[in-house]
Amino acid sequence: MNQHTILEERGNVFIITINRPEKKNALNSQLWQELCEAIDYFEQQDHLIVAILTNAGDVFCAGSDLKELAEGTYHAPENYSDWGFGGITRHFCPKPIIAAVNGRALGGGAEMALAADLCVITSDGAISFPEIKRALLATGGGALLRAGRALPIKRAMELMLTGDPISAQTAYDWGLVNALAEPGRVLDEALALAKRITCNGPLAIKATKRAIYECMDKSIMSDSDGWDMMMDLDVAIKKTHDAHEGEVAFAEKREPRWEGR
Repeated sequence: MNQHTILEERGNVFIITINRPEKKNALNSQLWQELCEAIDYFEQQDHLIVAILTNAGDVFCAGSDLKELAEGTYHAPENYSDWGFGGITRHFCPKPIIAAVNGRALGGGAEMALAADLCVITSDGAISFPEIKRALLATGGGALLRAGRALPIKRAMELMLTGDPISAQTAYDWGLVNALAEPGRVLDEALALAKRITCNGPLAIKATKRAIYECMDKSIMSDSDGWDMMMDLDVAIKKTHDAHEGEVAFAEKREPRWEGR
């Protein structure tokens, strides 16, 4: 039994709930370990296509557990020391992860939301990177690496240089999150988004995610290595059973039956 997470499978969607609300879901060593193990499990299960990372209580995650830090017992998870904060900030998961933020995400928790592939937040929520207010840098979970890619540069500068929280509506307007949800319905909204993804071919989903991230620093000129990478993926996908099934299902006017091969 996990101490600080609740795990649930709903069809081909894997739900990971951070369940330490009495500590604002701050990550102690045990919770960090459980998140890494959950994501590892998700990656290994072929029937699971999308993961949703959400929270109990009204704080998604308040960052690291300061008590453990003060005691000197805070440590990276065994066997996952290079996966980064929460198991997703430095680790590339080949399948999509949706952050479903119930309330506020701050510090390391905001970095986890930023690291997720998609994000839904409750309309009464907020996102902040307050490290700079303590003369620190938001580097532990890669926020400074991702902010300028996720946002227009002047918005990224405002968010990171002030350390001030932005409302859920502002985060949506800036393009930092995909959708707003009424309080209490963030998981429903995330599941609806996951369903729109999981109806597609699972191999193509993984290839699409990889291509988007790998092409971020590539030129769109026709002779770039980005095109070579995409064409290689395209050739590989077209040889799969699912690609053929998609064509046949379209011709027969029926829903495809994906097998992930």
